[in-house]
Amino acid sequence: MTMSPEEADRFAFVHELITRQLEGTATEQEQQQLQDAVTSDPNVRREYIRHMQEVTHITSRLVAPRPGQEFSKSSVLGQTCSTGPLPPSDAEPAITSDALTPAPHRPLGVSFLGVAASLAIAATLLLAVSIPFWMSDGRNDQNTIASKPPSTGQPSDKTAALHGTEVATLVECTNVVWDSRSNAVNELSRVGIGQNISFHRGRIKLVFDSGVETLVLAPCYLNIQDHNRVYCTYGRITAKASAGGKGFAIETPVARVTDLGTEFGIAISESGETEVAVFEGEVDIELGAPDARKTQNSQTKREHLVQGQATRVDHSGRSKRVFSIDNQRMPGVRDLAPMHHDEPVIAAVRDNISERHPESRMFYRIVHAGLREDSRAFVDRTHQWNGLDEDGMPRELLGADYVMPFNDDKFAGDLKVRVAIARPATVYVFFSNNTKVPDWLASGFIDTGLDIGLDEGANRYKPSKRVAAGPGKSIDNTFSIWERDVQSPQELELGSFERPVEFKRGYNMYGIAAVAK
Repeated sequence: MTMSPEEADRFAFVHELITRQLEGTATEQEQQQLQDAVTSDPNVRREYIRHMQEVTHITSRLVAPRPGQEFSKSSVLGQTCSTGPLPPSDAEPAITSDALTPAPHRPLGVSFLGVAASLAIAATLLLAVSIPFWMSDGRNDQNTIASKPPSTGQPSDKTAALHGTEVATLVECTNVVWDSRSNAVNELSRVGIGQNISFHRGRIKLVFDSGVETLVLAPCYLNIQDHNRVYCTYGRITAKASAGGKGFAIETPVARVTDLGTEFGIAISESGETEVAVFEGEVDIELGAPDARKTQNSQTKREHLVQGQATRVDHSGRSKRVFSIDNQRMPGVRDLAPMHHDEPVIAAVRDNISERHPESRMFYRIVHAGLREDSRAFVDRTHQWNGLDEDGMPRELLGADYVMPFNDDKFAGDLKVRVAIARPATVYVFFSNNTKVPDWLASGFIDTGLDIGLDEGANRYKPSKRVAAGPGKSIDNTFSIWERDVQSPQELELGSFERPVEFKRGYNMYGIAAVAK
């Protein structure tokens, strides 16, 4: 069959990126590009599914396993959820974590498990973006869900009538230990309304048929209440919604959080106290326990949070600002893995803004071991840190802990930012070269002579501006890198700076990073 030019371009685009992914040569930007394309374009999605089916079939026929090892579905599709350590079956050897590590690209002699590992990566993407579309066309099996304990939240009559209707798929579980065998859920299983999910170790990914992706971290106890609503008694959930997932809601003992087209994180303590942070977009929060909100009706207290804002709701329904949130405690759904697994260097960040503006809800995001090309620079902007040229950012910064402040901090004339350093480290400040160096920086830090670039996204002055992928591209401003040696755990105080006289290209808040000694 002859392809149209558009179909030929799409075919070449998908197959090139998939090939790089399977060979292990795809960059982080290329992997993200493929994921975004498969998520947003049904034609690309169909091409991706068709290609992966062909690759899996060919691989299983042409690449032989190593002696003494067999290839199974579980080795392609990731780790198997379990209720605890189980002895390996006599019929099938255990798959170790080493076997799931992608092998470097080699010619046709590449090992079977190396191919399996690459396919595991591809399968994860395939399942995450395709299952909601396969399952949301009205053909869901109406399988009965096994009897579960009653949930804390009170379902409506309509929800009770739909009990057992499957609404989501568990697409991934990592090191999961379920609270009991009776509530264990196998990877790739469907979950339905009324089903409880309870585990005390590990993390899972649930993809709802509406297009909402959720990352759930232990310990957690949640109940699926509807096709777009869950009740979480305790635990941590990050949700990312596509256009079809708008309106996804998470109920907690003290609040109801409703997505308005966003990515947000939520952490519920075992006492019910709830923290909410918005990474992109916006959410509505109804404050107070579910029963209290029903009796209050229109008098229910509400908050509206946008990107870069966070709040903590207590048992009385009162809220207050959360100063900092780290990516280990509340990761994004698609966050890249940390570049190493050392103990965190930056423990917490606070400022004095709430003293003058108690209504402020802006938070600092701490990213452990996460600084790399195209790292988001600020919680309230799409700006990214990059190297000035193709050589990339200075190597000593790669994998550093870093802070995403809010860029609007630059307007605070008497700002004080307190950064808690947990261990001996070199602390860095990235300071804009178009701005006068303040006394606190000149006296407390040393200019290394190195620079880092900022790739800015759209703003009111440059609405069509977009960030680019990779070092040395689309650099809008340069920042000098200042350093300070910290010999023991302590709190550093950083300050404000003057608005530059000439700022036609804009000016920005400084960046903060730290590397353990």
